[in-house]
This record gives sequence, structure tokens and C-alpha cells, in this order.
Amino acid sequence: MKLAENLYAYPWTQPTANNCNTFLTTGGVSMMVDPGHAALFNHVETSMAGDRIKKLPELVVITHCHPDHMEAALGLQKAGSKLAMSAEEYDYMLGEGKQLAAALGMTFPDINPEVFLDEGELDLDGEVFEVIKTPGHSPGHICLYWPRHKALFAGDLVFAQGVGRVDFPGGDGARLKESINRVSELDLDWILPGHGPVIQGADAIARNFQVIEQVYFSML
Repeated sequence: MKLAENLYAYPWTQPTANNCNTFLTTGGVSMMVDPGHAALFNHVETSMAGDRIKKLPELVVITHCHPDHMEAALGLQKAGSKLAMSAEEYDYMLGEGKQLAAALGMTFPDINPEVFLDEGELDLDGEVFEVIKTPGHSPGHICLYWPRHKALFAGDLVFAQGVGRVDFPGGDGARLKESINRVSELDLDWILPGHGPVIQGADAIARNFQVIEQVYFSML
């Protein structure tokens, strides 16, 4: 589903299985954010075909290493995509993250990212994104901000009237609030969350941050 020039969304809407929303950018170096579960990735492939996108992404960015966001990354890597995540999240994946996966009856795919993302500019052949470290849901969680579309790839930081949970190993409510406050200061027309509906429009986004602060901050 095309949202804007070179920006596509492949939301997960089936209530019978947990999976994440996947997003794709096609300007410059093509980039996919959070490919989701391997067994459910066919919904992304089918949707891409419907959008007449034939090539797999050159870069796959993992906002955080929970299985519902990154399990399909291994297959994409084997097909030629390069993988990117923060170094902090990779360390978490090798430690506490494995404990979480085991507790959920899952295992992490054996991936080795080619790119470790740090705070600052990510230039993909002329398409410039900003990498923002947003810990709280997990220690090395990142978001991407695309100034051209005023779009935030939010992972599991914020949702429509919701926030990422902090009761998993490595979760931290205080850090989550700091991260949310930080991204709320961006000039935003789109929030592209890891789950649930996309939020469009500056006024709707401002109201959403107000709801989050009023309802959730006292619980974190």
C-alpha cells in the first residue's frame, strides 16, 4: 500500500496471529523496516507484488530484536539484503533477548548484521534518514525519522493510543518516557508504528501524544 512517494506500508491486520507492520522505502537504496515473522512474510511479498515492486530491499533495518519484528530478516539476508540494527540491540539479542525468546517458546534466527546503526544521519544514496536511539521497550530500540515526509518509523515505541510494553527483560519505563518525549518534539506528519494503524496528520499526532502522556505515563 503506497502512502506517499517512495513510501509503502504493509500492515498486519490479522487478529489470530501476532506479527508487526512492515514498511518499505524505495528512493535511493531501498530499505525495509521490520520484516516480521518468517512464516508470515508472504503477506509482505504478495503486497509488494501488488505494488509492482519486484526487487527485495537492499537494506533491512530492525528497530528491535523481538521475534515478531525480525525473524524474517534471516531469509532476506540469505537472499542478498544487508541487515542493520543498533549495536546495543545486537548485544541484547545475544543476552537477555535470548532468554525472552526462550520464554516465548521461540529462538532467534542466527543473524549477523552487516551495519550497526548509531545516532545520527543515515544517507541511502541521497535519501537521508535520522537514526534516533529510543530505549525503553528494549535497550537498543531505534526509530528512524524521514524528514522529506516528516515520517517516524516508530517500531514499538508508540502506537495509536498506546506505548510499547516494558515488562519484558530489558524494558525500562523511565527510559521509554524519555524516548517518547524526545520524538514528540519532531515535526511529524506520519507515525508508522510497529502495530496498529498508521497515524497521519500533525493534529492527530499531537493528540495521540497527549493521550499517551495522560493515560500511560503514570503507569510507566
